[in-house]
Amino acid sequence: MIPHRLVNFALLFHQAVSKGLLLFSSTVLAIVIANSKFTSLYHNFIEQNFQISLGQNSFSLSIHSWINEFLMAIFFLIVGMEIKREMVDGHLKSKSQRILPIVAACFGVIFPVLIYIAFNHQDEIAMQAWAIPAATDIAFALGVFAVFAKKLPLTLRVFLTALAIIDDLIAVIVIALFYSGTLYLGYFIPIILCCVLLYLLNRAKISALEPYLIVGIFMWYFFFKSGIHSTIAGVILGIFIPLKISNNNSPLKRLEKTLAPYVEYLILPLFAFSNSGICFGSINLESLYHPVVIGIVLGLLIGKAFGISLAVHILKALKIITLPDNVRMKHYYYISVLCGIGFTMSLFIGLIAFEHNAMYLELAKIGIILGSLISTIIAIALMKIFKE
Repeated sequence: MIPHRLVNFALLFHQAVSKGLLLFSSTVLAIVIANSKFTSLYHNFIEQNFQISLGQNSFSLSIHSWINEFLMAIFFLIVGMEIKREMVDGHLKSKSQRILPIVAACFGVIFPVLIYIAFNHQDEIAMQAWAIPAATDIAFALGVFAVFAKKLPLTLRVFLTALAIIDDLIAVIVIALFYSGTLYLGYFIPIILCCVLLYLLNRAKISALEPYLIVGIFMWYFFFKSGIHSTIAGVILGIFIPLKISNNNSPLKRLEKTLAPYVEYLILPLFAFSNSGICFGSINLESLYHPVVIGIVLGLLIGKAFGISLAVHILKALKIITLPDNVRMKHYYYISVLCGIGFTMSLFIGLIAFEHNAMYLELAKIGIILGSLISTIIAIALMKIFKE
């Protein structure tokens, strides 16, 4: 009988192919429309207001903001549940399983950030986006791996998955600590009350998902008003959802199974479509040489590869880890290059950092797409060169 954890991993890996291709297609479609005669229609649509009314109370945001603030909070809810599942009952359950991906993820964050800072430390506006090249896109990375590295050992796939999940966790912490706006302390009390309610629901082993989701919606609203980025509410909610009530009752897995198709096939493609519309008319050679673009591209391409590879070398030299029999250092080299695909989280950080600076946001988008694309091409080439 196939172990349940391997079945879950196989499903995650299989879905990554379709998710990666769908994200890529959404990105390309947005770029095509943004460079066609329909560009004004595209921008007018995503900036159109959408209002929710309840009695005399109403709440209005643009479609673009609903996608980035509310729908992406659902994506972060999935991220929170995924982190909890892997930490409690997955590939990050034991200390020995955690050490390599944790250290590699940390190195893979530090070096891209240092490279970006090296190119942009004199530009105060550019420095607001120092964390852009720190993130890895799990859907794109696993999708490329699934298509072009089918014959490689399962150990590498597990390592890439665990690394990307920890990378997501670091990105969440960075967003919470460094990318919040002006804080309104009055909303902190209701946020704490929501967390206490979620804790009590968890401790009482409440199996029904509705109470968690109702509290979660209120918590999202309070986060939105507080100045802390509202998507953090999704992560907190995900961590409080019970993983296991009994052997056959896992509220977390039920919710994850329900939401995953919407996140994978609707929310993330919508996010990519509404945020990737780069107009090539504004791009010239000077743009490509801008420190923001260079910092992001080199951060994703060189910073990720160097940081992750260095982490593996250090842990191996200190004999903290031993490489599996069928895995060699060269395998970790192209896994590290593959981690330079930083689309979703990188773009999300860029949108927050340059929310009020359209020119810099455009440069960030160029850097993210260019860096991710070059990383993909080089990773695929390495996979073909090192077939065994």
